[in-house]
Amino acid sequence: MEKYAKSSAIAAGLPVQNFKFIQAVGEALPLADASADAVVGTLVLCSVGDVNLTLKEVKRVLKPGGLYLFVEHVAAKEGSSLRFIQSILNPLQQTVADGCHLTRETGKHISEAGFSNLKLSLTFLSNALLINPHIYGIAYK
Repeated sequence: MEKYAKSSAIAAGLPVQNFKFIQAVGEALPLADASADAVVGTLVLCSVGDVNLTLKEVKRVLKPGGLYLFVEHVAAKEGSSLRFIQSILNPLQQTVADGCHLTRETGKHISEAGFSNLKLSLTFLSNALLINPHIYGIAYK
């Protein structure tokens, strides 16, 4: 994704040298405590090994008042036909999509992570088919 981020930065007129790209796993972010103004996560928590540890890491690296901005797909409503289909396809999805869980209740994990303030919204994307709904929002340390 670094290649795409760099080309997008250039297209937006942003100097690439202002960006630092670090490859790591969410459960062990290679940053010092309280060193980041913001953490941005897009479609990450569906595939990490430990969602709660990853969110703990996000909070650890954020400065006081720092922002966690996120967009994630989450499991459909319990008892819905979409959730039934997600449950059936979940093992295959994990195999073909780098560990992505269709039935992970990521919004619940974020809500329970202990951020000082959370603004979370739910939406459905018409072109995402089985990977719906999505949540997006901002959590403050």
